[in-house]
Amino acid sequence: MISGYVKNGKVLDARKVFDTMPVRNVVSWTAMLTGYVRCGDLDEARRFFDAISSKNIVCWNAMLSGYVSSGRMREARELFDVMPVKNCVTWATMIEGWFCKGVVSEAEDLFGRAPDKSVLVFNAMLSGYAERGDVGAAYKLFTGMCKRDVASWTSVIKCCLKNGELGRARGLFNEMPKKDVVVWTVMIRGYLDNNLIEEARKLFDDMPHRDVVTWNCMISGYVQNGMLRDALELFRDMPERNIVSWNSILQGYVQEKDMVQARSFFEEMPQKDRTSWNTMISGDQNEGALVLYVLMLQTGLQPDQGTLSSIMSACGTLAVHGFGRAVHASVVKIGYETDAMVTSTIISMYSKCGLLNDSVSMFERMVNRDTVTWNAIIVAHAYAGSAIEALNLFRRMIQYGFRPDNVTFLGLLVACSHSGMVDEGLNYFMSMERDWNLIPRAEHFACMIDLLGRSGYLFEAYELVKQLPVDLPTHTWEILLSSCRVHNNYELAERVMQNLSCIKRPNTGTGVLLSNIYAARGMWNDTEIIRTSLEHNGFKKELACSWIEMKGQIYCFVYRDKSHPQAEYIKKELESLSVVMKEPGLRIH
Repeated sequence: MISGYVKNGKVLDARKVFDTMPVRNVVSWTAMLTGYVRCGDLDEARRFFDAISSKNIVCWNAMLSGYVSSGRMREARELFDVMPVKNCVTWATMIEGWFCKGVVSEAEDLFGRAPDKSVLVFNAMLSGYAERGDVGAAYKLFTGMCKRDVASWTSVIKCCLKNGELGRARGLFNEMPKKDVVVWTVMIRGYLDNNLIEEARKLFDDMPHRDVVTWNCMISGYVQNGMLRDALELFRDMPERNIVSWNSILQGYVQEKDMVQARSFFEEMPQKDRTSWNTMISGDQNEGALVLYVLMLQTGLQPDQGTLSSIMSACGTLAVHGFGRAVHASVVKIGYETDAMVTSTIISMYSKCGLLNDSVSMFERMVNRDTVTWNAIIVAHAYAGSAIEALNLFRRMIQYGFRPDNVTFLGLLVACSHSGMVDEGLNYFMSMERDWNLIPRAEHFACMIDLLGRSGYLFEAYELVKQLPVDLPTHTWEILLSSCRVHNNYELAERVMQNLSCIKRPNTGTGVLLSNIYAARGMWNDTEIIRTSLEHNGFKKELACSWIEMKGQIYCFVYRDKSHPQAEYIKKELESLSVVMKEPGLRIH
Protein backbone atom coordinates (compact mmCIF):
# COMPACT_ATOMS: atom_id res chain seq x y z
CA MET A 1 0.00 0.00 0.00
CA ILE A 2 2.81 2.43 0.89
CA SER A 3 4.65 1.65 -2.32
CA GLY A 4 1.47 2.12 -4.36
CA TYR A 5 0.74 5.52 -2.85
CA VAL A 6 4.36 6.61 -3.36
CA LYS A 7 4.35 5.58 -7.05
CA ASN A 8 1.23 7.71 -7.56
CA GLY A 9 2.73 10.73 -5.80
CA LYS A 10 0.47 10.48 -2.73
CA VAL A 11 3.13 10.64 -0.04
CA LEU A 12 0.76 11.96 2.66
CA ASP A 13 -1.54 8.95 2.21
CA ALA A 14 1.52 6.70 2.31
CA ARG A 15 2.56 8.30 5.59
CA LYS A 16 -0.88 7.64 7.14
CA VAL A 17 -0.56 3.94 6.27
CA PHE A 18 3.02 3.89 7.61
CA ASP A 19 2.00 5.51 10.91
CA THR A 20 -0.77 2.92 11.49
CA MET A 21 1.48 -0.11 10.83
CA PRO A 22 1.74 -2.32 13.95
CA VAL A 23 5.15 -3.66 12.86
CA ARG A 24 7.62 -2.04 10.47
CA ASN A 25 10.74 -3.39 8.83
CA VAL A 26 13.51 -1.93 6.66
CA VAL A 27 11.31 -2.30 3.54
CA SER A 28 8.59 -0.13 5.11
CA TRP A 29 11.07 2.57 6.10
CA THR A 30 12.79 2.51 2.68
CA ALA A 31 9.44 2.83 0.88
CA MET A 32 8.62 5.98 2.85
CA LEU A 33 12.15 7.31 2.40
CA THR A 34 11.78 6.86 -1.37
CA GLY A 35 8.44 8.69 -1.26
CA TYR A 36 9.95 11.78 0.34
CA VAL A 37 12.90 11.69 -2.06
CA ARG A 38 10.52 11.58 -5.05
CA CYS A 39 8.49 14.56 -3.85
CA GLY A 40 11.67 16.54 -3.17
CA ASP A 41 11.34 16.73 0.63
CA LEU A 42 14.92 15.72 1.34
CA ASP A 43 14.94 16.99 4.94
CA GLU A 44 12.09 14.63 5.88
CA ALA A 45 13.75 11.88 3.84
CA ARG A 46 16.95 12.37 5.83
CA ARG A 47 15.04 12.16 9.14
CA PHE A 48 13.61 8.82 8.02
CA PHE A 49 17.03 7.65 6.87
CA ASP A 50 18.63 8.51 10.22
CA ALA A 51 15.79 6.74 12.08
CA ILE A 52 16.35 3.39 10.31
CA SER A 53 18.15 1.17 12.81
CA SER A 54 19.55 -1.40 10.40
CA LYS A 55 20.21 0.23 7.02
CA ASN A 56 20.77 -1.85 3.92
CA ILE A 57 22.37 -0.81 0.61
CA VAL A 58 18.93 0.11 -0.83
CA CYS A 59 18.38 2.70 1.94
CA TRP A 60 21.81 4.24 1.37
CA ASN A 61 21.34 4.39 -2.40
CA ALA A 62 17.85 5.90 -2.08
CA MET A 63 19.13 8.75 0.10
CA LEU A 64 22.19 9.23 -2.11
CA SER A 65 19.98 9.37 -5.23
CA GLY A 66 17.83 12.04 -3.57
CA TYR A 67 20.81 14.31 -2.94
CA VAL A 68 22.21 13.75 -6.45
CA SER A 69 18.90 14.36 -8.27
CA SER A 70 18.49 17.62 -6.32
CA GLY A 71 22.03 18.74 -7.20
CA ARG A 72 23.17 18.66 -3.56
CA MET A 73 26.50 17.04 -4.37
CA ARG A 74 28.31 18.15 -1.20
CA GLU A 75 25.86 16.22 0.98
CA ALA A 76 25.87 13.35 -1.52
CA ARG A 77 29.66 13.11 -1.30
CA GLU A 78 29.58 13.20 2.52
CA LEU A 79 27.08 10.31 2.51
CA PHE A 80 29.04 8.42 -0.14
CA ASP A 81 32.26 8.65 1.90
CA VAL A 82 30.69 7.10 5.04
CA MET A 83 28.80 4.30 3.28
CA PRO A 84 29.87 0.95 4.75
CA VAL A 85 29.14 -0.91 1.50
CA LYS A 86 28.92 0.40 -2.06
CA ASN A 87 27.65 -1.36 -5.17
CA CYS A 88 27.67 -0.47 -8.88
CA VAL A 89 24.45 1.58 -8.46
CA THR A 90 26.21 3.73 -5.84
CA TRP A 91 29.20 4.48 -8.07
CA ALA A 92 27.03 5.10 -11.16
CA THR A 93 24.76 7.51 -9.23
CA MET A 94 27.71 9.60 -8.04
CA ILE A 95 29.30 9.67 -11.50
CA GLU A 96 26.03 10.88 -13.05
CA GLY A 97 25.75 13.55 -10.35
CA TRP A 98 29.18 15.01 -11.03
CA PHE A 99 28.52 15.08 -14.76
CA CYS A 100 25.25 16.94 -14.16
CA LYS A 101 27.17 19.51 -12.12
CA GLY A 102 29.76 19.79 -14.92
CA VAL A 103 32.60 18.55 -12.68
CA VAL A 104 34.03 15.99 -15.12
CA SER A 105 37.31 15.54 -13.23
CA GLU A 106 35.45 14.23 -10.14
CA ALA A 107 33.41 11.83 -12.28
CA GLU A 108 36.58 10.52 -13.97
CA ASP A 109 38.30 10.16 -10.60
CA LEU A 110 35.41 8.10 -9.20
CA PHE A 111 35.32 5.94 -12.32
CA GLY A 112 39.03 5.24 -11.93
CA ARG A 113 38.57 4.20 -8.28
CA ALA A 114 35.45 2.04 -8.84
CA PRO A 115 36.40 -1.54 -7.83
CA ASP A 116 33.72 -3.16 -10.00
CA LYS A 117 33.53 -1.50 -13.42
CA SER A 118 30.26 -3.06 -14.48
CA VAL A 119 28.32 -2.12 -17.61
CA LEU A 120 26.19 0.18 -15.42
CA VAL A 121 29.25 2.17 -14.28
CA PHE A 122 30.61 2.34 -17.84
CA ASN A 123 27.21 3.54 -19.06
CA ALA A 124 27.15 6.33 -16.46
CA MET A 125 30.43 7.62 -17.91
CA LEU A 126 29.25 7.18 -21.50
CA SER A 127 26.00 9.00 -20.80
CA GLY A 128 27.93 11.87 -19.18
CA TYR A 129 30.27 12.24 -22.14
CA ALA A 130 27.30 12.02 -24.53
CA GLU A 131 25.47 14.87 -22.78
CA ARG A 132 28.62 17.00 -23.05
CA GLY A 133 29.14 16.05 -26.70
CA ASP A 134 32.67 14.78 -25.97
CA VAL A 135 32.71 12.24 -28.79
CA GLY A 136 36.45 11.52 -28.49
CA ALA A 137 36.25 10.46 -24.84
CA ALA A 138 32.97 8.59 -25.36
CA TYR A 139 34.23 6.61 -28.37
CA LYS A 140 37.50 5.73 -26.61
CA LEU A 141 35.62 4.47 -23.55
CA PHE A 142 33.13 2.57 -25.70
CA THR A 143 35.81 0.74 -27.70
CA GLY A 144 37.52 -0.30 -24.44
CA MET A 145 34.40 -1.98 -23.03
CA CYS A 146 34.51 -5.77 -22.81
CA LYS A 147 30.75 -6.02 -22.55
CA ARG A 148 28.14 -3.64 -23.92
CA ASP A 149 24.37 -3.41 -23.70
CA VAL A 150 21.79 -1.42 -25.68
CA ALA A 151 22.27 1.61 -23.41
CA SER A 152 26.02 1.64 -24.19
CA TRP A 153 25.44 1.70 -27.94
CA THR A 154 22.67 4.30 -27.59
CA SER A 155 24.86 6.68 -25.56
CA VAL A 156 27.77 6.66 -28.02
CA ILE A 157 25.41 7.04 -31.01
CA LYS A 158 23.68 9.98 -29.29
CA CYS A 159 27.10 11.56 -28.64
CA CYS A 160 28.08 11.28 -32.33
CA LEU A 161 24.75 12.79 -33.41
CA LYS A 162 25.15 15.68 -30.98
CA ASN A 163 28.49 16.49 -32.62
CA GLY A 164 27.04 16.28 -36.12
CA GLU A 165 28.95 13.09 -36.95
CA LEU A 166 26.01 11.41 -38.67
CA GLY A 167 28.16 9.02 -40.70
CA ARG A 168 29.85 7.54 -37.64
CA ALA A 169 26.52 7.38 -35.79
CA ARG A 170 24.88 5.51 -38.66
CA GLY A 171 27.85 3.14 -38.88
CA LEU A 172 27.52 2.29 -35.17
CA PHE A 173 23.76 1.95 -35.56
CA ASN A 174 24.23 -0.56 -38.41
CA GLU A 175 26.81 -2.54 -36.36
CA MET A 176 24.54 -2.74 -33.33
CA PRO A 177 23.70 -6.42 -32.71
CA LYS A 178 20.32 -5.75 -31.10
CA LYS A 179 18.31 -2.54 -31.46
CA ASP A 180 15.41 -1.39 -29.33
CA VAL A 181 12.82 1.29 -30.10
CA VAL A 182 14.84 3.89 -28.15
CA VAL A 183 17.93 3.74 -30.36
CA TRP A 184 15.80 3.79 -33.51
CA THR A 185 14.11 6.96 -32.20
CA VAL A 186 17.47 8.53 -31.26
CA MET A 187 18.76 7.94 -34.80
CA ILE A 188 15.60 9.39 -36.36
CA ARG A 189 15.82 12.44 -34.09
CA GLY A 190 19.47 12.90 -35.15
CA TYR A 191 18.49 13.05 -38.83
CA LEU A 192 15.61 15.44 -38.09
CA ASP A 193 17.83 17.79 -36.06
CA ASN A 194 20.13 18.00 -39.08
CA ASN A 195 17.22 18.68 -41.51
CA LEU A 196 17.63 15.29 -43.21
CA ILE A 197 13.89 14.65 -43.36
CA GLU A 198 13.89 11.99 -46.09
CA GLU A 199 16.55 9.89 -44.31
CA ALA A 200 14.58 10.15 -41.06
CA ARG A 201 11.35 9.07 -42.76
CA LYS A 202 13.08 6.12 -44.48
CA LEU A 203 14.42 4.94 -41.12
CA PHE A 204 10.97 5.45 -39.58
CA ASP A 205 9.37 3.32 -42.32
CA ASP A 206 12.03 0.57 -41.82
CA MET A 207 11.37 0.25 -38.07
CA PRO A 208 10.08 -3.19 -37.10
CA HIS A 209 8.15 -1.74 -34.17
CA ARG A 210 7.21 1.84 -33.31
CA ASP A 211 5.86 3.29 -30.09
CA VAL A 212 4.01 6.56 -29.59
CA VAL A 213 7.31 8.36 -28.80
CA THR A 214 8.70 7.45 -32.24
CA TRP A 215 5.55 8.65 -34.00
CA ASN A 216 5.67 11.91 -32.01
CA CYS A 217 9.35 12.33 -32.86
CA MET A 218 8.63 12.13 -36.59
CA ILE A 219 5.59 14.43 -36.37
CA SER A 220 7.56 16.98 -34.34
CA GLY A 221 10.36 16.85 -36.92
CA TYR A 222 7.93 17.62 -39.73
CA VAL A 223 6.43 20.52 -37.75
CA GLN A 224 9.84 22.00 -36.88
CA ASN A 225 10.76 21.95 -40.57
CA GLY A 226 7.52 23.64 -41.64
CA MET A 227 6.02 20.48 -43.19
CA LEU A 228 2.63 20.58 -41.49
CA ARG A 229 0.81 18.65 -44.24
CA ASP A 230 3.18 15.66 -43.82
CA ALA A 231 2.80 15.90 -40.04
CA LEU A 232 -1.00 15.80 -40.38
CA GLU A 233 -0.89 12.71 -42.63
CA LEU A 234 1.25 10.91 -40.06
CA PHE A 235 -0.97 12.12 -37.22
CA ARG A 236 -4.05 10.62 -38.91
CA ASP A 237 -2.24 7.28 -39.41
CA MET A 238 -1.18 6.95 -35.75
CA PRO A 239 -2.55 3.81 -34.06
CA GLU A 240 -2.63 5.69 -30.74
CA ARG A 241 -2.11 9.33 -29.82
CA ASN A 242 -1.23 11.12 -26.61
CA ILE A 243 -1.26 14.76 -25.55
CA VAL A 244 2.21 15.28 -27.10
CA SER A 245 0.88 14.22 -30.53
CA TRP A 246 -1.96 16.74 -30.35
CA ASN A 247 0.30 19.52 -29.06
CA SER A 248 2.77 19.02 -31.92
CA ILE A 249 0.07 19.53 -34.57
CA LEU A 250 -1.31 22.50 -32.64
CA GLN A 251 2.18 24.01 -32.64
CA GLY A 252 2.30 23.48 -36.41
CA TYR A 253 -0.88 25.50 -36.99
CA VAL A 254 0.40 28.28 -34.73
CA GLN A 255 3.75 28.37 -36.55
CA GLU A 256 1.83 28.77 -39.83
CA LYS A 257 -0.10 31.63 -38.17
CA ASP A 258 -3.33 29.82 -39.06
CA MET A 259 -5.10 30.66 -35.82
CA VAL A 260 -8.55 29.73 -37.19
CA GLN A 261 -7.48 26.12 -37.79
CA ALA A 262 -5.45 26.17 -34.56
CA ARG A 263 -8.52 27.17 -32.56
CA SER A 264 -10.65 24.51 -34.29
CA PHE A 265 -8.02 21.83 -33.61
CA PHE A 266 -7.65 23.06 -30.02
CA GLU A 267 -11.39 22.60 -29.47
CA GLU A 268 -11.19 19.03 -30.84
CA MET A 269 -8.43 17.97 -28.43
CA PRO A 270 -9.66 15.21 -26.08
CA GLN A 271 -7.54 16.68 -23.30
CA LYS A 272 -5.50 19.84 -22.87
CA ASP A 273 -2.48 20.44 -20.68
CA ARG A 274 -0.57 23.62 -19.84
CA THR A 275 1.49 23.29 -23.04
CA SER A 276 -1.70 23.29 -25.14
CA TRP A 277 -2.96 26.50 -23.53
CA ASN A 278 0.48 28.16 -23.70
CA THR A 279 0.76 27.36 -27.41
CA MET A 280 -2.59 28.99 -28.13
CA ILE A 281 -1.94 32.04 -25.93
CA SER A 282 1.51 32.65 -27.46
CA GLY A 283 0.08 32.29 -30.99
CA ASP A 284 -2.90 34.60 -30.48
CA GLN A 285 -1.23 37.85 -29.39
CA ASN A 286 -4.51 39.81 -29.62
CA GLU A 287 -7.51 40.11 -27.31
CA GLY A 288 -8.15 36.40 -27.94
CA ALA A 289 -5.05 35.64 -25.85
CA LEU A 290 -6.61 37.39 -22.85
CA VAL A 291 -9.81 35.38 -23.23
CA LEU A 292 -7.82 32.14 -23.49
CA TYR A 293 -5.85 33.03 -20.35
CA VAL A 294 -9.06 33.54 -18.35
CA LEU A 295 -10.50 30.26 -19.68
CA MET A 296 -7.29 28.45 -18.72
CA LEU A 297 -7.54 29.74 -15.14
CA GLN A 298 -11.16 28.58 -14.99
CA THR A 299 -10.03 25.00 -15.77
CA GLY A 300 -7.94 25.08 -12.59
CA LEU A 301 -4.56 24.99 -14.36
CA GLN A 302 -1.84 27.08 -12.72
CA PRO A 303 0.05 29.37 -15.16
CA ASP A 304 3.80 28.84 -15.48
CA GLN A 305 6.60 31.13 -16.69
CA GLY A 306 5.67 30.51 -20.34
CA THR A 307 2.01 31.38 -19.76
CA LEU A 308 2.77 34.56 -17.84
CA SER A 309 5.40 35.74 -20.32
CA SER A 310 3.04 35.19 -23.27
CA ILE A 311 0.08 36.93 -21.65
CA MET A 312 2.28 39.86 -20.55
CA SER A 313 3.51 40.16 -24.13
CA ALA A 314 -0.11 40.23 -25.36
CA CYS A 315 -0.98 42.93 -22.81
CA GLY A 316 1.95 45.01 -24.09
CA THR A 317 0.92 44.54 -27.72
CA LEU A 318 -2.65 45.60 -26.91
CA ALA A 319 -1.50 48.32 -24.47
CA VAL A 320 -4.03 47.12 -21.86
CA HIS A 321 -2.17 48.05 -18.69
CA GLY A 322 -5.18 47.29 -16.44
CA PHE A 323 -5.19 43.64 -17.42
CA GLY A 324 -1.38 43.68 -17.31
CA ARG A 325 -1.36 44.93 -13.72
CA ALA A 326 -3.78 42.16 -12.74
CA VAL A 327 -1.46 39.53 -14.28
CA HIS A 328 1.50 41.19 -12.55
CA ALA A 329 -0.32 40.72 -9.24
CA SER A 330 -0.71 37.02 -10.09
CA VAL A 331 3.03 36.82 -10.81
CA VAL A 332 3.77 38.14 -7.30
CA LYS A 333 1.21 35.83 -5.70
CA ILE A 334 2.50 32.70 -7.46
CA GLY A 335 6.11 33.63 -6.71
CA TYR A 336 7.57 34.23 -10.19
CA GLU A 337 8.65 37.85 -9.59
CA THR A 338 12.28 36.73 -9.34
CA ASP A 339 12.11 34.84 -12.64
CA ALA A 340 14.15 36.80 -15.21
CA MET A 341 12.03 35.74 -18.21
CA VAL A 342 8.75 36.79 -16.57
CA THR A 343 10.06 40.07 -15.16
CA SER A 344 11.55 41.00 -18.54
CA THR A 345 8.14 40.70 -20.18
CA ILE A 346 6.60 42.78 -17.36
CA ILE A 347 9.16 45.53 -18.05
CA SER A 348 8.32 45.38 -21.77
CA MET A 349 4.57 45.38 -21.08
CA TYR A 350 4.69 48.56 -18.98
CA SER A 351 6.90 50.35 -21.50
CA LYS A 352 4.60 49.45 -24.42
CA CYS A 353 1.67 50.79 -22.40
CA GLY A 354 3.53 54.10 -22.07
CA LEU A 355 4.34 53.53 -18.39
CA LEU A 356 8.12 53.80 -18.57
CA ASN A 357 8.43 54.78 -14.89
CA ASP A 358 6.81 51.48 -13.91
CA SER A 359 9.29 49.62 -16.17
CA VAL A 360 12.22 51.39 -14.52
CA SER A 361 10.81 50.73 -11.03
CA MET A 362 10.42 47.03 -11.85
CA PHE A 363 13.97 46.82 -13.18
CA GLU A 364 15.57 48.64 -10.24
CA ARG A 365 13.79 46.36 -7.73
CA MET A 366 15.21 43.24 -9.35
CA VAL A 367 17.93 41.40 -7.45
CA ASN A 368 18.80 38.77 -10.06
CA ARG A 369 19.29 40.29 -13.49
CA ASP A 370 20.49 38.66 -16.68
CA THR A 371 21.13 39.79 -20.26
CA VAL A 372 17.44 39.36 -21.14
CA THR A 373 16.44 41.73 -18.33
CA TRP A 374 18.97 44.38 -19.36
CA ASN A 375 17.76 44.04 -22.96
CA ALA A 376 14.16 44.60 -21.85
CA ILE A 377 14.90 47.90 -20.08
CA ILE A 378 17.22 49.14 -22.88
CA VAL A 379 14.54 48.41 -25.51
CA ALA A 380 11.90 50.04 -23.27
CA HIS A 381 13.87 53.30 -23.22
CA ALA A 382 14.66 52.99 -26.95
CA TYR A 383 11.00 52.86 -27.98
CA ALA A 384 10.08 55.58 -25.48
CA GLY A 385 12.54 57.94 -27.19
CA SER A 386 14.91 58.04 -24.19
CA ALA A 387 18.01 57.35 -26.29
CA ILE A 388 20.56 58.82 -23.86
CA GLU A 389 19.20 56.70 -21.00
CA ALA A 390 19.24 53.57 -23.22
CA LEU A 391 22.92 54.15 -24.05
CA ASN A 392 23.75 54.81 -20.38
CA LEU A 393 22.05 51.54 -19.41
CA PHE A 394 24.18 49.73 -21.98
CA ARG A 395 27.34 51.11 -20.34
CA ARG A 396 26.06 50.00 -16.91
CA MET A 397 25.32 46.56 -18.32
CA ILE A 398 28.92 46.19 -19.54
CA GLN A 399 30.31 47.51 -16.24
CA TYR A 400 28.37 44.85 -14.33
CA GLY A 401 29.96 42.14 -16.49
CA PHE A 402 27.00 41.18 -18.70
CA ARG A 403 27.69 40.29 -22.32
CA PRO A 404 25.42 41.97 -24.91
CA ASP A 405 23.70 39.94 -27.62
CA ASN A 406 21.88 40.69 -30.88
CA VAL A 407 18.79 41.96 -29.02
CA THR A 408 20.90 44.42 -27.01
CA PHE A 409 22.30 45.99 -30.16
CA LEU A 410 18.88 46.06 -31.81
CA GLY A 411 17.65 48.15 -28.87
CA LEU A 412 20.64 50.50 -29.17
CA LEU A 413 20.13 50.95 -32.92
CA VAL A 414 16.41 51.63 -32.44
CA ALA A 415 17.30 54.25 -29.80
CA CYS A 416 19.76 55.93 -32.15
CA SER A 417 17.30 55.74 -35.07
CA HIS A 418 14.47 57.39 -33.13
CA SER A 419 16.79 60.19 -31.96
CA GLY A 420 18.75 60.73 -35.18
CA MET A 421 22.07 59.78 -33.57
CA VAL A 422 23.83 58.71 -36.77
CA ASP A 423 27.44 58.60 -35.56
CA GLU A 424 26.54 56.67 -32.41
CA GLY A 425 24.40 54.22 -34.40
CA LEU A 426 27.18 53.55 -36.91
CA ASN A 427 29.63 53.00 -34.06
CA TYR A 428 27.38 50.43 -32.35
CA PHE A 429 26.66 48.71 -35.68
CA MET A 430 30.39 48.39 -36.45
CA SER A 431 31.25 47.24 -32.90
CA MET A 432 28.91 44.23 -33.10
CA GLU A 433 31.33 42.11 -35.12
CA ARG A 434 34.50 44.01 -34.23
CA ASP A 435 34.18 43.94 -30.43
CA TRP A 436 31.59 41.26 -29.64
CA ASN A 437 31.85 38.73 -32.50
CA LEU A 438 28.15 39.19 -33.33
CA ILE A 439 27.11 38.99 -36.99
CA PRO A 440 24.49 41.69 -37.79
CA ARG A 441 21.14 40.23 -38.80
CA ALA A 442 18.48 41.55 -41.16
CA GLU A 443 16.83 43.56 -38.38
CA HIS A 444 20.12 45.33 -37.57
CA PHE A 445 20.58 46.29 -41.23
CA ALA A 446 16.97 47.50 -41.32
CA CYS A 447 17.55 49.72 -38.27
CA MET A 448 20.73 51.21 -39.72
CA ILE A 449 19.08 51.91 -43.09
CA ASP A 450 16.13 53.48 -41.27
CA LEU A 451 18.54 55.64 -39.21
CA LEU A 452 20.49 56.80 -42.26
CA GLY A 453 17.32 57.28 -44.33
CA ARG A 454 15.52 59.31 -41.65
CA SER A 455 18.57 61.56 -41.30
CA GLY A 456 18.84 62.18 -45.05
CA TYR A 457 21.94 60.04 -45.67
CA LEU A 458 20.23 58.27 -48.56
CA PHE A 459 23.34 57.43 -50.58
CA GLU A 460 25.02 55.87 -47.51
CA ALA A 461 21.84 53.89 -46.82
CA TYR A 462 21.80 52.72 -50.44
CA GLU A 463 25.42 51.53 -50.21
CA LEU A 464 24.63 49.67 -46.99
CA VAL A 465 21.54 47.94 -48.36
CA LYS A 466 23.59 46.68 -51.31
CA GLN A 467 25.81 44.83 -48.79
CA LEU A 468 22.88 42.76 -47.58
CA PRO A 469 23.40 38.99 -48.00
CA VAL A 470 21.08 37.65 -50.70
CA ASP A 471 19.26 35.34 -48.28
CA LEU A 472 18.15 38.18 -46.00
CA PRO A 473 14.63 39.69 -46.31
CA THR A 474 13.99 42.55 -48.76
CA HIS A 475 12.19 44.68 -46.16
CA THR A 476 15.26 46.94 -46.00
CA TRP A 477 14.76 48.01 -49.65
CA GLU A 478 11.21 49.07 -48.76
CA ILE A 479 12.51 51.12 -45.81
CA LEU A 480 14.95 52.89 -48.14
CA LEU A 481 12.18 53.51 -50.68
CA SER A 482 10.08 55.13 -47.95
CA SER A 483 13.00 57.40 -47.02
CA CYS A 484 13.42 58.41 -50.68
CA ARG A 485 9.81 59.50 -50.74
CA VAL A 486 10.14 61.51 -47.50
CA HIS A 487 13.22 63.36 -48.83
CA ASN A 488 11.84 63.64 -52.40
CA ASN A 489 14.85 61.84 -53.88
CA TYR A 490 13.03 60.31 -56.85
CA GLU A 491 16.22 59.52 -58.77
CA LEU A 492 17.39 57.11 -56.09
CA ALA A 493 13.81 55.88 -55.66
CA GLU A 494 13.89 54.75 -59.31
CA ARG A 495 17.02 52.66 -58.66
CA VAL A 496 15.52 51.16 -55.51
CA MET A 497 12.30 50.29 -57.35
CA GLN A 498 14.32 48.53 -60.08
CA ASN A 499 16.07 46.43 -57.44
CA LEU A 500 12.78 45.62 -55.73
CA SER A 501 11.10 44.57 -58.98
CA CYS A 502 13.98 42.16 -59.68
CA ILE A 503 13.80 40.62 -56.22
CA LYS A 504 10.09 40.27 -55.56
CA ARG A 505 6.55 40.99 -56.68
CA PRO A 506 5.09 44.16 -55.12
CA ASN A 507 3.01 43.52 -52.00
CA THR A 508 0.35 45.84 -50.64
CA GLY A 509 2.77 48.05 -48.70
CA THR A 510 5.29 48.36 -51.53
CA GLY A 511 2.55 48.90 -54.10
CA VAL A 512 0.92 51.73 -52.15
CA LEU A 513 4.33 53.34 -51.61
CA LEU A 514 5.17 53.12 -55.33
CA SER A 515 1.82 54.57 -56.37
CA ASN A 516 2.29 57.48 -53.92
CA ILE A 517 5.76 58.21 -55.32
CA TYR A 518 4.42 58.21 -58.89
CA ALA A 519 1.50 60.40 -57.84
CA ALA A 520 3.86 62.91 -56.14
CA ARG A 521 5.74 63.21 -59.45
CA GLY A 522 2.52 63.60 -61.45
CA MET A 523 3.02 60.23 -63.18
CA TRP A 524 -0.68 59.36 -63.12
CA ASN A 525 -0.53 56.58 -65.73
CA ASP A 526 2.10 54.70 -63.71
CA THR A 527 0.08 55.31 -60.55
CA GLU A 528 -2.99 53.78 -62.15
CA ILE A 529 -0.98 50.77 -63.46
CA ILE A 530 0.31 49.97 -59.95
CA ARG A 531 -3.12 50.28 -58.33
CA THR A 532 -4.77 48.18 -61.04
CA SER A 533 -2.08 45.53 -60.60
CA LEU A 534 -2.70 45.43 -56.84
CA GLU A 535 -6.45 45.03 -57.35
CA HIS A 536 -5.94 42.37 -60.03
CA ASN A 537 -3.70 40.31 -57.71
CA GLY A 538 -6.17 40.58 -54.83
CA PHE A 539 -3.99 42.80 -52.63
CA LYS A 540 -5.88 44.94 -50.15
CA LYS A 541 -4.59 47.45 -47.67
CA GLU A 542 -5.05 46.18 -44.13
CA LEU A 543 -7.52 48.24 -42.15
CA ALA A 544 -6.11 49.93 -39.08
CA CYS A 545 -7.57 48.98 -35.73
CA SER A 546 -7.61 50.91 -32.47
CA TRP A 547 -8.91 49.88 -29.08
CA ILE A 548 -9.48 51.11 -25.58
CA GLU A 549 -9.63 49.26 -22.24
CA MET A 550 -12.46 50.29 -19.91
CA LYS A 551 -13.49 48.55 -16.70
CA GLY A 552 -11.59 45.40 -17.63
CA GLN A 553 -13.17 45.15 -21.11
CA ILE A 554 -11.47 45.87 -24.44
CA TYR A 555 -13.38 47.77 -27.13
CA CYS A 556 -12.04 47.57 -30.71
CA PHE A 557 -12.71 50.11 -33.46
CA VAL A 558 -12.19 49.41 -37.17
CA TYR A 559 -13.02 51.70 -40.11
CA ARG A 560 -16.68 51.27 -41.19
CA ASP A 561 -17.19 48.42 -38.72
CA LYS A 562 -20.86 48.27 -37.68
CA SER A 563 -20.69 45.10 -35.58
CA HIS A 564 -20.39 46.91 -32.24
CA PRO A 565 -23.73 46.73 -30.34
CA GLN A 566 -23.52 50.48 -29.62
CA ALA A 567 -22.33 51.46 -33.14
CA GLU A 568 -25.18 53.92 -33.78
CA TYR A 569 -24.76 55.61 -30.41
CA ILE A 570 -20.99 55.94 -30.98
CA LYS A 571 -21.60 57.42 -34.44
CA LYS A 572 -23.98 60.06 -33.06
CA GLU A 573 -21.51 61.03 -30.32
CA LEU A 574 -18.72 61.41 -32.90
CA GLU A 575 -20.95 63.60 -35.07
CA SER A 576 -21.72 65.78 -32.05
CA LEU A 577 -18.01 66.10 -31.27
CA SER A 578 -17.28 67.02 -34.89
CA VAL A 579 -19.78 69.89 -34.73
CA VAL A 580 -18.29 71.20 -31.47
CA MET A 581 -14.70 70.93 -32.79
CA LYS A 582 -15.59 73.04 -35.85
CA GLU A 583 -16.92 75.91 -33.76
CA PRO A 584 -14.89 79.11 -34.22
CA GLY A 585 -12.52 80.07 -31.43
CA LEU A 586 -12.42 76.52 -29.93
CA ARG A 587 -9.04 75.58 -28.55
CA ILE A 588 -8.34 71.86 -28.46
CA HIS A 589 -5.72 70.74 -25.93
